[in-house]
Amino acid sequence: MPTPTSSNRLTAKAGKLPACDPCRAIKLRCDHDKPVCSRCRERGRGVDCTYRSRPFKRPSTRAADWRRQENDQAHHSRVTADETINPPAAFQYPNPGYLGSSSHTTFFDQLQIQKTAEVAPTTEINSHPNPADDYIFDDTCIAKGAELILELHRDSLIPQFTQLFRRWIATGTNLALAGPLTTPCASTTSHLISNFDGTHASATTISRRLFYNSRCPLHLNHDTTLDEYCANFCGPHARWETLGLFCTAVCRASIDLTYAEPMYGSEQQRRKIQKMTLSYSDQFLDLCLPLDCMNDLQLFLTYENFISHSQVDGDQSYLSWRKLGDVAAALFALGYHQQQTESFRAASAFLRDLRQAAFCRAYSADKNVSIFLGRPPRILRRFCHFYLPGDHDANSHEASRSPAVWLNTQKLDFAIDSRWAGLCAILKDDILDLFTEDNYDERARRAWLIEADIQAQWHAVPRSCRLECGLKACDRRPVERDFMVNMKLNYLHVQFLLRLALVRPMSTEPDSDLLDISLKMLGLVVETILLKDQIVNSGTSLVWKVAYYGLSAAGMICLTLVKRSFAIQSFTPSFSKIFQELSILAAEIERGTLVYIDSPNYALLARATQTIKAILDRMMMPSSDNTMVASDNRIEHPTASVQRETLDDGSWWLWDNTNLQEFELSFWHHLAGHPSLNQ
Repeated sequence: MPTPTSSNRLTAKAGKLPACDPCRAIKLRCDHDKPVCSRCRERGRGVDCTYRSRPFKRPSTRAADWRRQENDQAHHSRVTADETINPPAAFQYPNPGYLGSSSHTTFFDQLQIQKTAEVAPTTEINSHPNPADDYIFDDTCIAKGAELILELHRDSLIPQFTQLFRRWIATGTNLALAGPLTTPCASTTSHLISNFDGTHASATTISRRLFYNSRCPLHLNHDTTLDEYCANFCGPHARWETLGLFCTAVCRASIDLTYAEPMYGSEQQRRKIQKMTLSYSDQFLDLCLPLDCMNDLQLFLTYENFISHSQVDGDQSYLSWRKLGDVAAALFALGYHQQQTESFRAASAFLRDLRQAAFCRAYSADKNVSIFLGRPPRILRRFCHFYLPGDHDANSHEASRSPAVWLNTQKLDFAIDSRWAGLCAILKDDILDLFTEDNYDERARRAWLIEADIQAQWHAVPRSCRLECGLKACDRRPVERDFMVNMKLNYLHVQFLLRLALVRPMSTEPDSDLLDISLKMLGLVVETILLKDQIVNSGTSLVWKVAYYGLSAAGMICLTLVKRSFAIQSFTPSFSKIFQELSILAAEIERGTLVYIDSPNYALLARATQTIKAILDRMMMPSSDNTMVASDNRIEHPTASVQRETLDDGSWWLWDNTNLQEFELSFWHHLAGHPSLNQ
């Protein structure tokens, strides 16, 4: 029980507020604002503005160990009278993350309340997590982590995973965002599990240490190198995120490599490995998130985990859709949608590139998935200020529709792919707004401005990065070919959406420009399918290219084909080529070279294939005694005139339901109900 004298001494010391570490180092007065004092905020050192948990006492190691044991015992014992008098000095408050200008915290920070020593002592609120406060790691969390460690060791999975990972990166590809981090993560995971003795006690110790490290902040400054950054979560500082990134990379490897004996030699075995590694990725990520200390590493893991879910569970999966929402939430919580701040630009160059690439890729995925599913986007540009990866100049402008500045010496890599994805997402964002414009003249005026920006952006890209010839004639590495295909398809898709926005409601005439773009997009997708053995997945899978770009183009072409008079007028120069490419698309899907029957996107592609085949059968019906040739030399059944009357009476309009969400499963159901296909 403390004496009155000691109680007074404690009260007096409690009234004294500690200075933050930067102010204490330069011996300047600190106003003690939390989470960042005014001086550090003005100097752009918000990341370094931390407060010591015990600022006025330097305990010995023995005393610290004794206090640690005492706290552990108190955690499992009843509350004593002494604890009632002396409550704990630290509490775990929620981590608010980034707070914008409308936040109540920002509002009160602007009041500049002066703290003085005469103010009554209050409980110190520390928003920065203290890794020593391990009371938040209950036995359930530690036991769950230990069980995962035991499972990886017991089944001898890590050596097989490591072998698969190395074979995958040898092809020249990697994770699109976290690629620079995967190799050290793989080495750390392999070393951690291989040196594990397999006992439950050791697994518990490893689990506790991983939780402890995951709670620690990532130390970095303006001069931090990639190796120094990786040292925060590799080697002895391994975290749960480290294991999560490695398992995510292995999952992606099993998606890209069709055969990897002896690990798997059949599609069923490969699907099993995909689901297993993705499950590990989910569980490691779930162990990180409750710690409430979001950082770059968790953001990278969250994004790559979402991409894996879209490929394993399917692009229409609700789980994949929810994971995309987690990525957007992480971006906003970290404040990476506001990249004009001094704290963001104070990071080292490589880390700024990773953060900017994370935003561009998430922003692009948000637009593409929203269009594909016909749902509202989550990330809107009018609330964001971001830069493109590689823009390190202090005078560089924010990303916009204005042509970006490219270096002719830039090589095709994930950074270039991320830059172009971000630029196309900006254009798609503005095109989506066109669909809400009721005044067609105003919509057309805005559309022509966007069209000019599309062409300016594309021609600003270095010629070495643009695909301006056939894919077969492109003499580049397999992964670079895939980069060029991605960029060209994205460019064509932006034009496709713009032309789609200009289609007049209830129009019975096809748009020649829209059909021309559809032909180009379908042709490139089909060529990519035929040459799939000569490309390497650079982040956008072949199935996504077919489902997102190929079916959009094929859908628009099929809409025109069901109206024969339009088809003859529109496709006369390339009629045979259209049939060839649609036939190849349908055959590749039906044959199972793209997706298997248990693949998540099989239902969508199979339904589209059935409709395409029905249309081709109707268009290629052979001449017989029951047919006649029309005035324009096309073959026509006796019932064709009746069908034409049905089509032309206004009951089935060609462009009636044309919208962004129509190029999904519901679109092909709708098209399959066309009168000419139901006989």
